[in-house]
Amino acid sequence: MTRVAVVGCGAWGRNLIRTCAELGVLGAVVDADAAAAQGQADAWSVPALPLAQALDDRRLDAMIIAAPAPVHAALCRLALSHGKDVFVEKPLASDLAEAEALAADVACSDRVFMVGHLLRHHPAFQALEAIVARGEIGALRYITASRLSLGRVRTHENAFLSLSPHDVSMVLALAGAEPARVKATGQAFVTRGVADEVHADLGFRGPGACGDLHAHIAASWLSPIKEQRLVVVGETGALVFDDVRPWPEKLMRRDQAVILTEAGPVASGTEPRFVDLVAEPPLTREIRHFIQSCQTRETPLTGIDEGIRVQRVLESVQLQLSRGPDQLQSQSN
Repeated sequence: MTRVAVVGCGAWGRNLIRTCAELGVLGAVVDADAAAAQGQADAWSVPALPLAQALDDRRLDAMIIAAPAPVHAALCRLALSHGKDVFVEKPLASDLAEAEALAADVACSDRVFMVGHLLRHHPAFQALEAIVARGEIGALRYITASRLSLGRVRTHENAFLSLSPHDVSMVLALAGAEPARVKATGQAFVTRGVADEVHADLGFRGPGACGDLHAHIAASWLSPIKEQRLVVVGETGALVFDDVRPWPEKLMRRDQAVILTEAGPVASGTEPRFVDLVAEPPLTREIRHFIQSCQTRETPLTGIDEGIRVQRVLESVQLQLSRGPDQLQSQSN
């Protein structure tokens, strides 16, 4: 049985701890805040360990890292160097250079390495992905992804880095390629240089000018409404993954097309219908997948290569933002 130490007892770390406990694989918890670690240890009847002790404990096979993003790469290296399989929450690293250096360390090890791109494991997205793969909505035309809400305003990473890695991962999976073009704009209203709302456009080359795929990703933590939506439009149909809606309504499907007539283009479509889904928390599926990968030694769905592809897009967006007007000066100045 794989035994896991969860490093980080913050808001998301507590979700990971609970899920690992429910799956019967939680072996220890670690946090720089001893009181926070002890609270989780008491709640789930496991030891709270200092990081050094957890790294040296051979009874712990793997580490799940949910610490602040700037220390992700350093903690991953420590875990790998101590022979642990690793699951790290997004973002993988602070920048592409750090991510590629980490990838080299992973390549030199024999350890399982997985990046926490949660929505790749969501039943709604996996059903959507399967429909697209079967060609049931025809060749893809465009994708839009939006992750909007009010709150969790950060000062060390912008809204795109904080909110959109999941969306980038989903878009890349559907496109089956990395973008040929990336354009991005953003505005910093609260903290100088930290964009609170970001819009990114990704262009993918197709077999011809009409075959190119376009994706638009929007992120904001200043929105008055909560929106977590992925819209995929193909030649003969469309799919909407709306994670804010209840389980029976999370994935909507519509057959639609544009027919060229003598009078001009005419759009038509059937009534939207919902796709039946297995109502299982994506976090449970994600951690179960990681544990299975540790046991079978197979490469996870979101391994280091996928993490690097996502990081390249994040880096391209960062570069575009840094070249923006006034280098994202705070609008409150």
